[in-house]
Amino acid sequence: MTIEAQKLELINKIALLQDTLLLARVKQILDKVEVRTSQQKPRQAGWGKGIFSNVADDFDATPEGFEDYIPQ
Repeated sequence: MTIEAQKLELINKIALLQDTLLLARVKQILDKVEVRTSQQKPRQAGWGKGIFSNVADDFDATPEGFEDYIPQ
């Protein structure tokens, strides 16, 4: 099911709700989602610099048995 189909299904179900407590709960959930997405800061490149201090010498080497998965 596509995201658009899921949204339409939810909209239809919400439109049929008669219980004010359920409608209030749906509104509460949606308000939390809006606050969370509006407070997210844009990603900043390089924030993880220095986290990995020890990388194996063969880090870029293809492990044995995985040759078929490497595009050529």
